[in-house]
Amino acid sequence: MRNSLLQVDDLHVEFDTDDGVVRAVDGVSFAVAPGETLGIVGESGSGKSVTNLAVLGLIPRPPGRIAGGRVMFEGHDLLRVGEDALRRVRGNRIGMIFQDPMTSLNPFLTVAEQLTEVTRLHMGHTRAQALDHAVEMLERVGIPAAAERIGSYPHEFSGGMRQRVMIAMALSCRPDVLIADEPTTALDVTIQAQILELMKELQRDEGTAIIMITHDLGVIANVCDRVSVMYAGRFVEEAPVDELFAQPRHPYTIGLLRSVPRLDEAAGARLNPIQGQPPDLTSPGVGCPFAPRCDFALPVCREQDPPIETSGANHRFECFVDVRDVSTSNSTNPAS
Repeated sequence: MRNSLLQVDDLHVEFDTDDGVVRAVDGVSFAVAPGETLGIVGESGSGKSVTNLAVLGLIPRPPGRIAGGRVMFEGHDLLRVGEDALRRVRGNRIGMIFQDPMTSLNPFLTVAEQLTEVTRLHMGHTRAQALDHAVEMLERVGIPAAAERIGSYPHEFSGGMRQRVMIAMALSCRPDVLIADEPTTALDVTIQAQILELMKELQRDEGTAIIMITHDLGVIANVCDRVSVMYAGRFVEEAPVDELFAQPRHPYTIGLLRSVPRLDEAAGARLNPIQGQPPDLTSPGVGCPFAPRCDFALPVCREQDPPIETSGANHRFECFVDVRDVSTSNSTNPAS
């Protein structure tokens, strides 16, 4: 993408396990520009979080390894720079909201110690400046009595409160790129709206590029500009968000949209889940990885890798089947 701030090309991530090599990310490419929000959606285990952990060099080695690709940020490949250079970028220029705040926060350090460390290291704040900034950030993410609570330990906060602490930490240095991994999972809808608005405000003020990883198609529909649908370590469809919801072209995307519960459906209406289980990534086999679960699969789908098709300038998908005649009325759209 022209003028992209962060660009990932042909990324491959593998893990050694007792059952064999797991190809968790299989040739993923994407880019995000200043002020843009890219959504990444897919089932658990599809490779969303691993992709973005690899961007920041946080894959545990061993058992994991980057098997190929590059991650370009301001002319430098983050997969090949030294650890010192990567540490200057991580948490400062590229921030990340981690999915599980209980394992991401250090249980032996107070919230104050963890929040002030990042601004003292990257922004040169004094201890007093860092503490004032940390209190301000906690207030902005909706933690009441922040000045009193900041001296507490993570276990003294609820799960939702810990999530807000993680969000405050990720936003403290006003990063150029923000990777948000399920940022609103543990939050009630009121705080969720507040956090999403805070991220939008940062984006408006600073031109921040946001990568939003979420299972919530409603969040994708309302805050993202583009969306990539991930399955079995691959992007199977990529499109502007409005176009993807209006005219999905991959059966997996259609399945995700059909499985969303709606409040305006008739009482007793049944969900239409995707049948089957995701594939074993230690032995991916031949053909389309979604074929065993696909309602529209053809014999060729199990024999060959699907081609990369395009629809217009910015809609890309991998499928042998033309699903344009498949009904995906507004009832499948969580944003409607």
